[in-house]
Amino acid sequence: MPTLLPLRNRDEGQSMATIELRQVRKSYGETQVVHGLDARFEPGEFVVIVGPSGCGKSTLLRMIAGLETITDGEIEIAGTVVNELAPRQRNVAMVFQNYALYPHMTVFDNMAYSLKLAKLPKPEIRERVGNTAEILGLTDMLARRPSQLSGGQRQRVAMGRAIVREPKVFLFDEPLSNLDATLRVQMRVEIKQLHREIGATSVFVTHDQVEAMTMADRLVVMNGGLVEQVGRPVDVYNRPATRFVASFIGSPAMNFLHGTLSTHGAGHAVILKDGTVINAGPIEGARDAEKVTLGLRPEHLRPVPLTGAHIAGRIVLIEELGASRLVHLDTANGRLVSNVPVEDAGDWQLGDDIGLSVAPKHTHLFDRASGFRLDHVDVQETATEESVAAA
Repeated sequence: MPTLLPLRNRDEGQSMATIELRQVRKSYGETQVVHGLDARFEPGEFVVIVGPSGCGKSTLLRMIAGLETITDGEIEIAGTVVNELAPRQRNVAMVFQNYALYPHMTVFDNMAYSLKLAKLPKPEIRERVGNTAEILGLTDMLARRPSQLSGGQRQRVAMGRAIVREPKVFLFDEPLSNLDATLRVQMRVEIKQLHREIGATSVFVTHDQVEAMTMADRLVVMNGGLVEQVGRPVDVYNRPATRFVASFIGSPAMNFLHGTLSTHGAGHAVILKDGTVINAGPIEGARDAEKVTLGLRPEHLRPVPLTGAHIAGRIVLIEELGASRLVHLDTANGRLVSNVPVEDAGDWQLGDDIGLSVAPKHTHLFDRASGFRLDHVDVQETATEESVAAA
């Protein structure tokens, strides 16, 4: 991707907008699709809203843009409540999944269209389109029509059309869904690079958790019109607030086993249905005999000899990933998947019995009824005078 050129108003200190949502609701007749959502997106932040199809994420984005009316609540952009403002009055630009380019117009005219409607001087239009085309590697394509471009090039034109407007807010509605796998990776990198250079507040909607994890400054995980968790990708991954978040974020998906909590030494353990004991360490507010769901990420299940295993199972499927293998096991407590580095996998065959272990710090516990996370107690190891003397 070319080195970015300065946009016209970057030198003028382009302002970045805060977006604030207060009890935002959206209903279609009797059907409510967004339920009293509260959120605040900071100036210059790249926020990714992620969730399954139908969870309300695209509807939320369209309400911010003004393309959907809100049923209740307030949306504030840069300190102004925009509920009653038309889309063109909100100083936002939106990039869609289907590009929405005019097929009869050249790349230049597609990118310049909104500037011409705003009656900007022709020299300024040429400058803005020229600078943006250089940013996106489109300079040699300005005379082409969309039918003469690849999918990735069309998506760059759609982004260019948004960039030339120099908005305070960029909104992306699953813009990479129509691209092949290689182009998706390339465009993820390019969009993040653009964001770092331009700095406008950006909200990106996707159902792809890999896109969400790799692109976001902060994640908003939605499910059924509600926000399940907001946080940095690494925090959402390591400390999912609910079982839904734990199941949605991470590939391969987290394994889940039902069990019962029990006091175990100075901490707690999960007793699985066959009597297997999995040490979970100290758990805040834990109660003996509490029904829980134990979550184990595939990469944290490490192979060990059967005699020292926490979990034993029979191999029913091996998926080769190159650097690692996904090993599917049938166990007494259900099906499990382990992501094992090739060097640790051994010469396993279908039908082999193997053992797995997991460290207490890598266990995730969720209340079985509510699905909410039970948190580990943070134990700080401190060196006492006696331990130092013993050392």
